[in-house]
Amino acid sequence: MSKRQHPSARRKPQSANEQDDAFVAGVIDFSEWARQHRQMLTLLVITGVILVAGGLYYVNFQRTLRIQAVNLLEEIHQTIAISATEDAKAQLSSYLESFEGTDQAREAVIILGRLHLESGDAPVAISVLERADLGFRDPIGVQGNSLLARAYENQGRWPEAEDTFLEVADRAEFDFQIRGALDSAARVRRRQQDYIGAAELYERIIATFEENDPTRGLYQLRLAEVREIQS
Repeated sequence: MSKRQHPSARRKPQSANEQDDAFVAGVIDFSEWARQHRQMLTLLVITGVILVAGGLYYVNFQRTLRIQAVNLLEEIHQTIAISATEDAKAQLSSYLESFEGTDQAREAVIILGRLHLESGDAPVAISVLERADLGFRDPIGVQGNSLLARAYENQGRWPEAEDTFLEVADRAEFDFQIRGALDSAARVRRRQQDYIGAAELYERIIATFEENDPTRGLYQLRLAEVREIQS
């Protein structure tokens, strides 16, 4: 019995002329298809051009917006430097409307909150910072929430102040930030006469220092103070 050959095995190699003819036939077929679908192809080309142009415009717009945000924020810093606090507040409020969503706007929120807090307007500072919802994902968020905790403390909102300080300590990256937040949380506990809780926080701070660090002694003194009060 003879073996059946696979179809590809019986196919003869195409000559150069046959390959050229196949290519020409393919071009003709595509040209005919393109002629029949000319409107659709035109729409696709136009859409592609619009998308590319739109993408370039967006990139350029964002770059320009960022440059404007940086330059204007620098001008506001200069206003603050000459102690024109009320002017700076007005400028920052306008700034936040114009540059909402940028990193510079998040920085501006913190500056505005700090100015209100330093002016004795803790409720306004709290409103500004809470509305911004800075989160804890980066140093700006950690800094903003530290300020918010201080504003809570200023208003005697002890649970919120303590919780926020402790979350800052958990989320902060650097030892000095962690120690500062824990120290503030301990202060809040002492103001509520929670000396046992304050002692726990001082112990946490002490554990972050090397044995020979002179600053460690400061917190050992504070720990001894609260232990003496509770005894």
